[in-house]
Amino acid sequence: AVVSTQSTGEIAGFTRITDESDGQELFILLEVLTDGHLEKCVSALQSASKVAPILDRDIRVLQPTTGLQRFEVSSDFYRVTREEVAAEQQRRASDLDRSETLRTKVMRERDAGIGMRIYHYTVIRVRFPDGVYLQGTFSAHDTVESVFKFVESSLRHPVTFSLIIPGSTALKR
Repeated sequence: AVVSTQSTGEIAGFTRITDESDGQELFILLEVLTDGHLEKCVSALQSASKVAPILDRDIRVLQPTTGLQRFEVSSDFYRVTREEVAAEQQRRASDLDRSETLRTKVMRERDAGIGMRIYHYTVIRVRFPDGVYLQGTFSAHDTVESVFKFVESSLRHPVTFSLIIPGSTALKR
């Protein structure tokens, strides 16, 4: 059985009270607990089923503005510094050295993960032809189909549409 945090605290011997000065709820322990009571609480927690969290999409509709359409970057943005060139050369030399040696699958997988961030969530924006953006939060493990369903659920009337990523590549369901 799924046990809520509140009832788990009460089973463990905590009592819920409300602080009269600020209205805050507190849990206090009024009695001394025995080892047997604590073991009973631990076994109840261990036998409880896990509850998977549900990701809130945090849906937002962003209206078109002239600021979104006029985004300019200074020419300095595209200039490469000496440090960046040296770092890129070092990375390429390291990659070449690694590719010339025999490596196990575990070694290759470990190297692939070095310097790679692990993202759990991402924000996806879908731009409609009228310039309105639909924004939602997705798990890094969500599929393209979940993005299609998200857009479909946000439309007033069902219509046929396609999702196109930058570079004019249409996503397939």
